[in-house]
Amino acid sequence: MRIIHLVRMWPTNSDPQHGSFVKAHVIASKNLKNQIAVVCLADKPIKTPEIKTFHANYRKGPFGWGVKLNSVIKAINHLGGCDLLHIHGGSADTAYIIIRLKAKYGKTMRFAVTEHQSHWFHKTPLGAKITARISDIRSAVSPALKSRIEKYGPTKYIPNILVKPDPDQLEVIRRKPKTVKYRKFLFVGDIVEETKGVSGILKAWELHSKLFKKDILNIIGNGSDKERLEKEFTYLENINWLGRMEPHQVHKEMIINDILIVNSRVETFSMVIGEALERGLNVISTPCIGPQSVYPALKSLIFRKTFSTKELIQSMQEIKAGTSTIAFDQFREKNVSEELETWYLDK
Repeated sequence: MRIIHLVRMWPTNSDPQHGSFVKAHVIASKNLKNQIAVVCLADKPIKTPEIKTFHANYRKGPFGWGVKLNSVIKAINHLGGCDLLHIHGGSADTAYIIIRLKAKYGKTMRFAVTEHQSHWFHKTPLGAKITARISDIRSAVSPALKSRIEKYGPTKYIPNILVKPDPDQLEVIRRKPKTVKYRKFLFVGDIVEETKGVSGILKAWELHSKLFKKDILNIIGNGSDKERLEKEFTYLENINWLGRMEPHQVHKEMIINDILIVNSRVETFSMVIGEALERGLNVISTPCIGPQSVYPALKSLIFRKTFSTKELIQSMQEIKAGTSTIAFDQFREKNVSEELETWYLDK
């Protein structure tokens, strides 16, 4: 099958972790022995020899839709045709592209949309709804997200892909002491206040670090609010701003930490929760609807009842360092590839 993936998030030179979960789905589809190409609708992608990528240099808004369409047509010509256009994240531009391609290619091309985006939980753009409605098949990365999309047609839950800890990592985790004199807390994500609530963690740390003077907070990530927050909270002690890391570097860092903090208002799946649990961390999370529908009730995973800083402070005081790993084999590439294959053949 010839498949073109239309993506908004993809690794870039400035952010090699950007859209890594989308790339994992693309690779899973390629491993089904499909011919694939990728059209990136946002920042210029990192080019790799194993995946042919096209970059749509475009103006924002409707004036850029034609350029995006032309990039898709270039990818079609590269593959010598397209059996399935797989859209990762619908919007007005993807609705336009589907309508134009249906007019040009008729029923010789099918359209699929996978939703990763959290706007389905609050204010969904009209273009995303239209894309879901006119696509032939739909999928979502969590059961909660699936429930929001299936009003536009049958929708399949296909999870994100988690990379299993390698044997060396598991050995390091196994040798970690069962009791510790201090705890290492970890945040992983974009330093974007609106979505990730990093200032809430820092405000909680202001009190926590006075009560637990040896505890450490490590922050992995970069983003539009990083410089401002570093300056605003420069007086806090025992914080390490580690910057952006590639996925394998994040996994290596995880195994030497004890507790992951997620303080987001909304998450659709939260790969970082699963990755942390598989690497022996305990997790404190806000009551995000997506992860709550993905991960089972666990002693090592605390979903707070509220989004308040006061409750976060209490949870940080009470939580112990993680001591055991949990395996999520249902989220491995092989299983997700099989789910994709079944979904692609849906009529």
